[in-house]
Amino acid sequence: MAPIVLYTTRRTPAGRAVEITAKMIGLELDVKFMDLTKKEHMTEEFLKMNPLHTVPTIVDGDVPLYDSHAIIIYLVSKYAKDDKLYPKDLVTQARINAMLHLESGVLFARLRGLLEPIFYKGCAELPQDKMDGIYNAYDLVEGSLQSDYLVGNSLTLADISCCTSLSSLHTLFPADAGKCPKLIAYLKRLEQVIPDYNEFNTVRAEEANTYLKLKLEENKKK
Repeated sequence: MAPIVLYTTRRTPAGRAVEITAKMIGLELDVKFMDLTKKEHMTEEFLKMNPLHTVPTIVDGDVPLYDSHAIIIYLVSKYAKDDKLYPKDLVTQARINAMLHLESGVLFARLRGLLEPIFYKGCAELPQDKMDGIYNAYDLVEGSLQSDYLVGNSLTLADISCCTSLSSLHTLFPADAGKCPKLIAYLKRLEQVIPDYNEFNTVRAEEANTYLKLKLEENKKK
């Protein structure tokens, strides 16, 4: 069977969550990195797969799927050898789903809200209100960490999804270890248990940080 095709970018947290999930369950992906600045996600072919023109998008056989949270649940439900990452217990699933919504509605949303004006609207400064929102998001995660992981005492899709945005946020705007000790310990814990964490998160978050600094300098010269 041909491998599942993943359309994504190197730096997007959502795409990295799909790559990590596949790695965790031993699933081969044919990863195709797209250049959104060239509007590769707006082609007629891509829009047929995903009318929302977002990444990540996968194609499994002749089935296209989009939204990272939907994708990782699908991959684990269909291809994982067990249900450890997304247990069949409905209460546990509901708690994982809540954290997936935290990732999309708070963590990634606040990252995107800060970056978009800089990358697409020529903003040359980091908006303080956006930065305040990011530090508030750290507080929310700190309060959510009632055990070693976001849901219970083992790694789940909640951690895989949230760690990608958190690693990007923490690289760009480091969390205060004095205010968020559980969050800092949690990120260090994930470095040890997620395969290739350095490549998927640390390296690519640093790429995003470098790109942000270059873009800010470019915008200041305009």
